[in-house]
Amino acid sequence: MKVCLLIPDGIGIRNYLYSNIIPLLNDRAVQIAVWHSLDKAVMKETERINPKMNFEEYQFRFYKEDPFPRFLRDCVGYARLMVNSKIEDNPTILDNWLPKKNFKGKVSNFLAKKLGGTFDNLDKITKVDTIIQHQNRKSSAYKQYKEDLKKIKPDVILCTHQREPNAGIAMLAANDLGIKTVTAIFSWDNLPKGRLPMRAQNYLVWSNYMRSELLKYFPDIKEESIQITGTPQFDFYSNKNLIQSKEEFAAEYGLDPSKRWVCFSGDDSLTSPHDPIYLKDIGEALDQAEDLEILFRPVPVEGFERYQSVLDKYPFIKTLVPKWKKGELWNKFFPYPEDIAVLVNLAYHADTVINVGSTMALDFSQFNKPGLYVNYEVDKNHPWSIERVYKFQHFKTFKDLDAVGWINSKDEILPMVRKAINTPDELAKDRLKWKERIVFQDLESSAAQRIVNFLTPSTIQ
Repeated sequence: MKVCLLIPDGIGIRNYLYSNIIPLLNDRAVQIAVWHSLDKAVMKETERINPKMNFEEYQFRFYKEDPFPRFLRDCVGYARLMVNSKIEDNPTILDNWLPKKNFKGKVSNFLAKKLGGTFDNLDKITKVDTIIQHQNRKSSAYKQYKEDLKKIKPDVILCTHQREPNAGIAMLAANDLGIKTVTAIFSWDNLPKGRLPMRAQNYLVWSNYMRSELLKYFPDIKEESIQITGTPQFDFYSNKNLIQSKEEFAAEYGLDPSKRWVCFSGDDSLTSPHDPIYLKDIGEALDQAEDLEILFRPVPVEGFERYQSVLDKYPFIKTLVPKWKKGELWNKFFPYPEDIAVLVNLAYHADTVINVGSTMALDFSQFNKPGLYVNYEVDKNHPWSIERVYKFQHFKTFKDLDAVGWINSKDEILPMVRKAINTPDELAKDRLKWKERIVFQDLESSAAQRIVNFLTPSTIQ
């Protein structure tokens, strides 16, 4: 049996190359092909962490989409946002319609919005999706991917990033060749955004909650084609070999092991433009708390120059620079394996994490630590609004749950941090229920094991 991992960009590196998926497949004597567009350094890192891994490599090439199916894809993108916003009665879903900068792009977006606005139900959208697939079958990309797949000869192909359009064309070619196709939903916020420009025979999701979302937003997908596996990104937290003592971790990063640690995880400047202000407020609030140290983890795909004045003013804020290799575009950045250990130790040793709506609250919940979400405006004249952020659809996972602690003003920063440290059981009391709602986990197997079991059922002893 031969399994092909299609990794079209850096999104799949940590979950699929650095996890146990390839070693588990190797243990079952399954042939493995990795079809990727990644930097050679990524593959060297993969081999370095597990020299016994055995797989073939094939280059995944990108092609310019033909104009007509590309335009229709944009129309469908807007139509899905419009329909999903009506389904959920949530206008913030339309915030995911991103503007294009040049004149040609602006005109295309205007026309796509006009035409897409006429696709006012999911049946119409599904029909247009069928037209897009028909058009893609005429493309040079489709023909080339067919030839590539004939060389690779997989029995099953798993695409690690369901949003990449070229990967969607490759999966279409695989479907037409009779190859079993599987894709994994990457993030907890993807599905309301309608970002699924591909169809596979099978879909791997994080939880029953995500399965319900997939069925609601994509009714052409059958329930029996959806498999609940969890996601490998949280498997690492159960690997005790990654955990250092607090003293070892402190010595490596210049921290004070005698202090209680509070993590602040930054977002990118588009997602959270006011993060430097929030970090400044946290610095002011905790400046006189001599028993505390702030561990600042910047978002990996940006620098942290916009925080520099805050870091200079408050030296007790220690920056833990993510161990990532920088790329020209965000999808060309990639983590080194050592960055996984940094995340695990942060969640294990810090008492709480503060941020604006990040999944880091889920990371900390792996060790039953409460997360704190900043929830106050700092510039009411700015087009970005934190009040609107928490109306985004993926935060509906909080429904009926006390999932995180809320910092509703600058004055609440220190009291909420003290509460997280001294009486964590009184804060975010339902954080484990929230985690279980979003991410399926059990003690019997890891997400990697469940994915491998699904991909290779005939090899299970």
